[in-house]
Amino acid sequence: MKAFLVLVFLAAVGGAYYYWFYRPAHTVLEVCYVLPATLPLMDSPAEVRAQIGELHSGERLQVFSRTRNWAKARTAGGREGWVESKYLLDAETFAGGERLLKQVERVPAQASGSLVTDSALRLSPSRQAGIMGNLAAGEPVEVVGRRVVARPAALSEKPTEAAGEAETPREPERDVWYLVRRKGQAGWLIGRYVSLKVPEEIGAYAQDVNLVAWLVLDRVQDNGARIPQYVLADRNETQDDDFNRIRVLTWWAKRHHYVIAHVESNLNGYFPIVTGISNGVPVFRLRLMDQNGRKLQKVYGLLGTVVRVLGTVDGWESDALPSAPEKPPRGRRDNRQASRSVGRDRMTPSGTRSDWVPSKEPVFAGRG
Repeated sequence: MKAFLVLVFLAAVGGAYYYWFYRPAHTVLEVCYVLPATLPLMDSPAEVRAQIGELHSGERLQVFSRTRNWAKARTAGGREGWVESKYLLDAETFAGGERLLKQVERVPAQASGSLVTDSALRLSPSRQAGIMGNLAAGEPVEVVGRRVVARPAALSEKPTEAAGEAETPREPERDVWYLVRRKGQAGWLIGRYVSLKVPEEIGAYAQDVNLVAWLVLDRVQDNGARIPQYVLADRNETQDDDFNRIRVLTWWAKRHHYVIAHVESNLNGYFPIVTGISNGVPVFRLRLMDQNGRKLQKVYGLLGTVVRVLGTVDGWESDALPSAPEKPPRGRRDNRQASRSVGRDRMTPSGTRSDWVPSKEPVFAGRG
């Protein structure tokens, strides 16, 4: 019996010796990425610790071990230390964020604004989706998309009706989400956390309307200054559509102010509005849905100060132009002249070819 115990002891000692001297230096548990703009690399997770380095957003780390709030990691340069786990992003979510950014990197900004409160940037329009980062109040973002989704049942529950009262059916509450772009990242934010900031020069056209998008079509010269001409979009009280009306603002150089060159209402429009140049002519296209639920794009050209409908294209994915322009309806010229006359007098908002080239000019862009 003693001999057996001796053998067991020797085997345990031998195993411990082998593990201590021949084990791998570290076993990688997972690969993670740094979330914030900067993250301190510490020498220890203890109460008394010292910073030994600084990591930056998107930096790749190999994680070897974790405590409740800390992770021991190695940088691509070989430096090891401890970081707070809450500031790390798992590899799967990081890859999803990279794919999302690639999808929207060429989409023109529909509007721009800033956060009114600290908010989580998520991989999809859901409160349960992976968090890509935590943005601080006041941080600027560009809006490139919008979606309305049902709010989780737990957040939509309301007190039950009192005894004896008839229960009235309620439409499920919904959240409006914005797809935003910022500092090499893209993700989803709850819309009411974003305050849109309309450019000062078109502020008059945001009065008494819910202006949700503004895109530069081109720029014209006026006494040496390059003045942007815009397509604007606003939305009525409905949540379902991204916009219901567009207006095109052109610059009246003689009087040095904007005029409304085109107005179109009763639209079921969806982001993104896309701008571009075709044969030297500024063009823009709207994603619309007709009364039968058919998806189509309506394409317009800005010929000088005149907006002309070039035609429609089936579906929302094609970037082709219509094969032939639509013929303007009879009496349109008179209506257009009347519209421009009204626009000059009242400077308030109340009033398939392959030659498509997306605009290269950056467009920096209400209520959710």
